[in-house]
Amino acid sequence: MRRWLAALLLTTGAAQAQSPFLPPAAPALKIVKVLAPPDFLDRGMIEAFEAQGGATVALDQYAGAAELAQRSAEQRYDLVVLRGPALARRLAAGALTRLDRRRLPNARLVQPAVAAKYAAYDRDGAYGIPYGWSAFGLIYDADKAREPPVAFVQALGLTKERRVAECSIVWPDAREETFLAVWRTMGVDAARAKPADVKSAAAILERARGTFLAFAAPDEVGAFAKGAACLGAGTAGEAAAAAARGGDNAPPVRFAYPREGAPLALYAFAIPADAPSPDAAYRLLDTALNADNARRAAASAGVNSAEEATDLAELKRLTPEPALDPAVTAAMQAEWKKLTSGK
Repeated sequence: MRRWLAALLLTTGAAQAQSPFLPPAAPALKIVKVLAPPDFLDRGMIEAFEAQGGATVALDQYAGAAELAQRSAEQRYDLVVLRGPALARRLAAGALTRLDRRRLPNARLVQPAVAAKYAAYDRDGAYGIPYGWSAFGLIYDADKAREPPVAFVQALGLTKERRVAECSIVWPDAREETFLAVWRTMGVDAARAKPADVKSAAAILERARGTFLAFAAPDEVGAFAKGAACLGAGTAGEAAAAAARGGDNAPPVRFAYPREGAPLALYAFAIPADAPSPDAAYRLLDTALNADNARRAAASAGVNSAEEATDLAELKRLTPEPALDPAVTAAMQAEWKKLTSGK
């Protein structure tokens, strides 16, 4: 009896599945999971991709290395945007897919000068596609400064040269970029830096911060937008954001490349080796590399697009930030904590 009933149920189920009178089963929802820093993917591009039936994009964002590690441990992603050192570490761990560039025709749009700098992390450019770049340099208010700044040493008080202006200096909460900038003034090769070099740089910062209006300011952009600062450090994107936030009465906030050379941050797309939907990742990546999409995304993120010929002469002078030794990173965290706590 039980065998007969089971056979009947199986037959009935098969008949229902094949019945022309029943609606077909809904197709499985295609999802491509993306992990990127805030504002790094243009929402309009995502909506257009989804409308074309490419897949539904599930976008997660991370604000720093710790959050990147946490989110990556919690789930698998199909496409990621990584800063150079993070990409290099994942590449060394075998965690990235070797890209088939035949499936990425828009990858040819990347500027050769940008690709050359990106090679510091991915020698043959086989595992990632450059997204954009930014330099950590000097920000100043052109109305308040007597003349444009030319060097980090002016802001840090390490030279007999006159400071740009006797006005307020606001330094951002940018730990790693700050140590890299100070090392540039010291002639220290960041790729070979030791914990002792961190302490030497911290001593310089300790002396300098006493002359600042604010050190490790959480909203340096806001300080410039309100006219409270006339000199600081940051990126060209942050200078533009300060001008935009100021509205109709915005101060003329500008960016300058320091003569010591500015730390260079490079960002790139990559497909993880364990991506659940690599085909969808390829389609989304090539869509993101479209010239118009790449330009809008870079503007939203506040970086220079890898596909545009922006400041290429300056770019050639810049050195990509290295993947620091863990002991150096730990020393940076400890010294920055002392500096920001005032102890």
